[in-house]
Amino acid sequence: MKIVTYNVNGLRQRVSQHGSLLKLLNSLDADIICFQETKLQRQDLSVDVTMVEGYEAFFSCTRTSSKGRLGYSGVATFCRVSSAFSSKEVALPVAAEEGFTGLLESSKMQDTVVSDLFIEKSLRAEEGIELVTKENLLKVDSEGRCIITDHGHFVLFNLYGPRADVDDKERTNFKFLFYKLLQRRWESLLTNGRRVVVVGDLNIAPFAIDRCDAEPEFEKNVFRTWLRSMLRECGGPFVDVFRSKHPCREGAYTCFSPCIGAEEFNYGSRIDHILTAGPCLHENHVSEKHSLFDCHVGESDIMIQFLRGNFDGRPKWLGGRSIKLEGSDHVPVYIILNDIPNLLEHSTPPLSVRYIPEVHGWQQTIVPFLRKRQLPDSNEILIDDNVSSENGGEGSVESLDNRMSLKCGKLSISTRFSLDLDQASPHTLDHKISEDISTESSKPSTSALDMERNTFLHKMKVPVKKVKCTAYSQLSLRSYFKKSKPNSDCDIEKTNSDELLDLHDNGKNSDNLLCGTDLIAAKSSLSDVEDHNCGTDSCSSSCSKTENRNIALLEWQRIQQKMRMSIPLCKGHSEPCVARSVKKGGPNVGRRFYVCARAQGPAANPEANCGHFEWASKRS
Repeated sequence: MKIVTYNVNGLRQRVSQHGSLLKLLNSLDADIICFQETKLQRQDLSVDVTMVEGYEAFFSCTRTSSKGRLGYSGVATFCRVSSAFSSKEVALPVAAEEGFTGLLESSKMQDTVVSDLFIEKSLRAEEGIELVTKENLLKVDSEGRCIITDHGHFVLFNLYGPRADVDDKERTNFKFLFYKLLQRRWESLLTNGRRVVVVGDLNIAPFAIDRCDAEPEFEKNVFRTWLRSMLRECGGPFVDVFRSKHPCREGAYTCFSPCIGAEEFNYGSRIDHILTAGPCLHENHVSEKHSLFDCHVGESDIMIQFLRGNFDGRPKWLGGRSIKLEGSDHVPVYIILNDIPNLLEHSTPPLSVRYIPEVHGWQQTIVPFLRKRQLPDSNEILIDDNVSSENGGEGSVESLDNRMSLKCGKLSISTRFSLDLDQASPHTLDHKISEDISTESSKPSTSALDMERNTFLHKMKVPVKKVKCTAYSQLSLRSYFKKSKPNSDCDIEKTNSDELLDLHDNGKNSDNLLCGTDLIAAKSSLSDVEDHNCGTDSCSSSCSKTENRNIALLEWQRIQQKMRMSIPLCKGHSEPCVARSVKKGGPNVGRRFYVCARAQGPAANPEANCGHFEWASKRS
């Protein structure tokens, strides 16, 4: 059996990187795959990142909305099985639990892995813990940092340990409480004769060998001291599987800071671990050498092929935070367990993702109500032309033009009626309506223009909105994207447009009013005259724009040259530094400084960052 632990730094991003969840899981090729830092909230759980054929999944999501913690952590365990029901496979757990305090609602609704354990009953004062309340316990499990699965022969902890800066007292206390309570859970399981396998990102590097260029006081950290106390060589029950298999290997790291380009020169830490504790599966084991590690653990190593940018010899970081490498800032670690027998028939536990309503869409959300409604068929689209302009002003001609474009050159009865309404006298109105109807009915039912219009609307699949064109109409969004015409001495279009308006305003004969193809021809001729008369101005305007662009380009090149001259050179490589600014609160917040542009690396490597630092002359 192969177990893999992998901090994915965003499960959705890794699924997108590999193309699908199935491809991501297949690339790891393991029976049990434990992900940390999924960065998924419960409402983010969807089929594409939670369910795939051949795997059963168990998720723990963040439940808190405290600052900086919403959608930040999260863990998930994927178990490769041939069947989720009536299966004898060890990879399929017989029980599962979210968190390890036993207080989450999901744990109350089912049997916990160890039914006789309830941490709150046995709380007592310990070093560094003055008072632990039920609220504190719930807070420990509220960030989605633990999934426990019971696989019969062993209990598997998938953990994402909290990170705490030295000067952050609140998070330091949280981290200390997290591990102290976790230790009590482990002790309870081992006391009951269970075997325990712990995998995940613990955010702790136990020894100086597990950190590149570790400082002399490195191992005196309180959390490193605690983790070493849990190991067998220091009197604890657990075995650090990788370090026990490779006790002298240096430069074996699993995490690389993306802010300093740490992957390029292997400047990392080993904080992703696999720990085992408990007896072996043999019936007669009187010797201390008969442990789960000694009898059943085969190979264990770091899957360095998942290192970001591990494909060519070119620099990966280039001194810029904007240079983002594809992949997680962690690499996976695996372990192989041998001689693990099958279990009795059992089915997947209720915590399985297959039973979460949100994943299948069984639980109604607000999302369907915010979706765009289905558009009607093109044959059902009606174009309302019964819009008249006020006083026959400019809006009348503009409305005619817009409606004419919607009808692809064909004016309807209602259009002409609205245009002639202001001009016609009462005794001629009935005659004009009859004349228009007879003229319209004498035309073919379908023309080439009608067919072209229907084809266009069918392809667009958008409804045609009612046209409102008056002198006070609100501009449409499309008008802001139209190419503006340059101001020039070419007023031929305006003059001819005014003449058309005069024809309508002065109530001249309706025969003089241009409709349909006559108006199209008139506008075409106006456009030809405009192009002819504006040729010279357009040419001069184009030359002016080109000249302005050249001037702007030269000015920008001058500014860049000045910036390059003002940037200092690092002392180690005589290369231009990169500018940074102080983000941390204090007297220097916002102040600019310069550092070496190369990626961070071991101090003995001359090709790595030389450590140059220089304050800028001014604040920014």
